[in-house]
Amino acid sequence: MELRHLRYFVAAAQAGNLHQAALRLHIVQPALSRQIQALEEELQTKLFERTSHGMQLTPAGDVFLDGAVRILADVERLGARALRAAHGQVGVLSIEFNDVGTRCPTIPESFRRFRADFPEVALKLSLAKSQAQLAALEAGAIDGGFLFDRPPHLPQFAALEVAQDDRALVLPLTHRLAQMPVMHLRDLRDENFVLTRKDQLGAGWSRIMAACRAGGLEPRVVQEMDNEQAIISLIIAGMGVGLLTESARGLLPAGVVMKRVEDFSVPMKLEFVWLQSNPSTLLANFVEVVRQTSALTTKPPASD
Repeated sequence: MELRHLRYFVAAAQAGNLHQAALRLHIVQPALSRQIQALEEELQTKLFERTSHGMQLTPAGDVFLDGAVRILADVERLGARALRAAHGQVGVLSIEFNDVGTRCPTIPESFRRFRADFPEVALKLSLAKSQAQLAALEAGAIDGGFLFDRPPHLPQFAALEVAQDDRALVLPLTHRLAQMPVMHLRDLRDENFVLTRKDQLGAGWSRIMAACRAGGLEPRVVQEMDNEQAIISLIIAGMGVGLLTESARGLLPAGVVMKRVEDFSVPMKLEFVWLQSNPSTLLANFVEVVRQTSALTTKPPASD
C-alpha cells in the first residue's frame, strides 16, 4: 500500500463519484478505478458499494477513510516540519555560556529573542568556563558558546564579539590603599592576591601575570577560587585583594570597592564562538540573532 492509494481512496470517498474524483486528481477514470480495485484486493474487503448514483462507502470503508485522512494529514505535517527544520526553525541547539559573561545583557536577550522568533527550537543551555567550552566545541558536544579569551591562532573557530571587559583591583573599603586617588602596580607589591583558578582562566591567567610583571609586580597568590563571588567573600574576610572583571562592580557588597590601577589593563572580549565547519542552519539563525541583539544592547564599560 502506498500513499497514492490513500490519496486516491480519500478523493473518491469525498467526491462520491469516480469521474469527479479523477478530474480532481488529474488522472483518467479507468486508472483511478484500477487503483481502488487494487486497494480493495490488498485489504481483502470492499470499501465502496457501487450504486446508480455513484459510490457509497461500506462500513469498512468508513473506518478506512477515518484512518486514511489522519495518515495523510500526519504526512503533510511531517513534511512541513521537515521543511522548517531545513530552514533552521525546528530542532535542538546546545549553547554554553560563561558565568561572568551573563552580566552582558546580550546573552539573556539573545535567548529571549531567539525563543520568540523560533518557538519550535529547543535551547539546551548550560554554564561552563571558557576553556571547557572550547574543548566541548572541538568535540562536537555543543553548537556554540559565549566565552572569553579565545586563542586567536585556532582557525577552526568562528567568533562574533558581543562585549568588552577589563580587570581592576578589588579590596576592602578599610584597606590602606582604598582611598589612594591614583594607584600603580608597584603599590601592590606587599599584598596577598586571591584570583580565579589558573586552570579555569587558561590564557587569561598568562595575560594577567604578564600585565603585572610589565609593571614590576609579581603577584603573591595565596588563594585560587572557582568564581568571582567566592573571591569577593575571601576579600571581605581579609584574605587579600583581587583582580576581578570590571563588570563585577555591580556585585560588590558594601565595604568592598573596585579601583582601577593606572598601569594595569587586561582587555577581555566576550565572544560567541562556534566551529567554522558546523553547517547547522539552526546555528546560523542563532548567530544572526546574537549579531542583531549585540548591536542593540552593547554599552561602554562603567568608569570610576
